[in-house]
Amino acid sequence: MSPKRAALSTLLIFVALFAFQLLWTHGQLEQLRDISHRGFRRRALARQASNAALESGKLAATQLDQQSRAHNDDAGRSNGSEGLAAGGTAALDNPAIIVFAYNRAAYLNQTLQSLLGLSGLEAHTVYVSQDGNESGVAGVAAGLAPEFSRRARGFELWQKQPRVPQLGGAQAGHAWLAQHYKWGLDRVFLERGHSHVVVVEDDMLFSPDFLLYFRATAPLLDADPTLWCVSSWNDNGFAASHEWNVSRLLRTSYFPGLGWMMKRQLWLELGPSWPLDHWDHWMRDDEVSGGRDCIVPEVNRNKNIGEEGANMNKQAFRRYLKTMGWNQNQTVSLWGDLSYLLQPAYAAEMRRQLAAAEPWEGQVGAGRRTAAKPRPGAVYAVYYTFEQYTRLAARMKLWPFPRAHFQHVASIPWMGARFLMADRRFCPLIPEAERVRASEGMQAVAGRQHQNCVDVCAERGMLCGRNDFWWLNTCSVLRKHFPCEHGCTVELGPDVPAYVAAANQTLFQYCLITQKASTCSAKHAATARLCPCVPLPADKRRQTLQHRERIQDSAG
Repeated sequence: MSPKRAALSTLLIFVALFAFQLLWTHGQLEQLRDISHRGFRRRALARQASNAALESGKLAATQLDQQSRAHNDDAGRSNGSEGLAAGGTAALDNPAIIVFAYNRAAYLNQTLQSLLGLSGLEAHTVYVSQDGNESGVAGVAAGLAPEFSRRARGFELWQKQPRVPQLGGAQAGHAWLAQHYKWGLDRVFLERGHSHVVVVEDDMLFSPDFLLYFRATAPLLDADPTLWCVSSWNDNGFAASHEWNVSRLLRTSYFPGLGWMMKRQLWLELGPSWPLDHWDHWMRDDEVSGGRDCIVPEVNRNKNIGEEGANMNKQAFRRYLKTMGWNQNQTVSLWGDLSYLLQPAYAAEMRRQLAAAEPWEGQVGAGRRTAAKPRPGAVYAVYYTFEQYTRLAARMKLWPFPRAHFQHVASIPWMGARFLMADRRFCPLIPEAERVRASEGMQAVAGRQHQNCVDVCAERGMLCGRNDFWWLNTCSVLRKHFPCEHGCTVELGPDVPAYVAAANQTLFQYCLITQKASTCSAKHAATARLCPCVPLPADKRRQTLQHRERIQDSAG
């Protein structure tokens, strides 16, 4: 790169970061100015402003990414497939680790002690970002500061205070957490200018190769624009009866969180429109993710120890997180050629495996109480619909709804075999003969507030297609029928997908998507439903017309 081009790149980066700093400052002042105005209408204004900021963020992020790619081209494409094959690490230019904490001093102490023992820590600046100033948390960070100063590139404690609830004093824990994330990540990227950040929380323990894993996979984020994060967490990584490969990595279209890394360019895109609550649900919104994937290891590289937190309770922890496997002792330093994780190659290999796999005769079906045992070493294709998934997942000891899937197919080693679990509605990689399509003539119809889908469809002379709700269960589809002023969030209810139309509701003006089956008859006083209406069968249409004619004749 010539000196003139280098100077121009530096100037463009400075201008972009300065513009975003102004935008962030303006947003913070506006939020503080409006804090006394209770009610949820201010979310709509914030969402409108953030949508414009998101477009600006995408433009600035694209410009920076183009500058970065141009530099890599001049440098001999050091972050391309050759770098992946060689395990290149040049992508991690100025990485940071941010530990989000609130008031759990004992957990934080375990987390920081675990960090101190990691190989590769010397390349990272570590920030403990505390929401408030609880003395126990601050004391833990201060007590370990000298050790971190010796072993890490740098160490700081940040305290977000005063703690101002942007959704009112009664806001939920997930709202406090989302707002804390925004504050901390703005500081990491916009104030300190880090190239990457590894995001962790104050209730995690780490595998010996935790940071080595991120260093090895960072070039993938440069090489493949369909990737937007690397995570240390496999949502399907349960220990019981599952034989995972400690050196094998996967792609997932379902955002995992829980110990993950992102680049500065991504934050320039997402930061201006970051939500005030449920940040992880927002990351899974199809409009936000844009079809991008994350890299995860088959064997988890962190262990969650927090039985209770903003998004966790003891029952869920003991049932799911406590039973997760993790790499507690091994250090993998050579990951081999990672180009198999690039999107075209990965999709092609998954399609090939599905085509070659044996159909699993033991999958859950009507009337099946027993199932065949898998043959060791075999690869099975399990084609399911969501209505079947809960029973299937219970048998295989997985989450009750699909996670850690790539384009709706998950690769699960179980009882000595490998199972490719593919959604028959949404997986584009399965054979056409296995696909389930929407009902012929199905139309998405928006109902009125407190109206069930039976009545919505009947008003159009149609029936509610009870198996077709899943085709409507995305934010992009809901936005075609409702304003969705605050975007979308996950809500479990038989009346979802829907729009919250009642102003007295916490989720007023949100669109709702679900992870459970919906019913045609459900309705809620606060919501307007989006209904899948299908044409009446010919005989029923004839009966309906005859019935209407009789009514008209009697009235005449």
